[in-house]
Amino acid sequence: MRKYDILSGLFLLAVSVAICVGSLQLRVGTLTAAGSGFFPLVTGLVLGVFSILILMQAQKERKEPIRFWAPEANKKGIALTFLFIFLYALLLERVGFIGTTILFFLLVSRFVCGHRWTTAVFFAMVTSFATYFVFSVLIHAPLPPGIVERLF
Repeated sequence: MRKYDILSGLFLLAVSVAICVGSLQLRVGTLTAAGSGFFPLVTGLVLGVFSILILMQAQKERKEPIRFWAPEANKKGIALTFLFIFLYALLLERVGFIGTTILFFLLVSRFVCGHRWTTAVFFAMVTSFATYFVFSVLIHAPLPPGIVERLF
């Protein structure tokens, strides 16, 4: 496992250097007036920090190898989550952002996390409308419209 950590850390470090070099060819700007290269530069720096952390962690001796599936892993929950993400992607354009997101969070909260229906519905509604508010109202990001969005 240590060998793969070192390889992935070095690969990510090389990618971060490439991102930083590429972003410096663009106008970086300042914190208050960010240019087109600012966010790629920050992303490259953060990736570089994390890749160095991976390399440092790989230097520590591991007593036993890490297994991909831990014995206590919720394999059914993981499979259901992948299924729900697939359904989310299929329904997003047809149903719209709010309706699909409510359905996704409702299914995950109820069938993966095991919350009661009332808790799952509350969580799904609050999370979906909060996400819609942040992306649509605050950031003005275009989201797929649906029945619920047409009411706003």
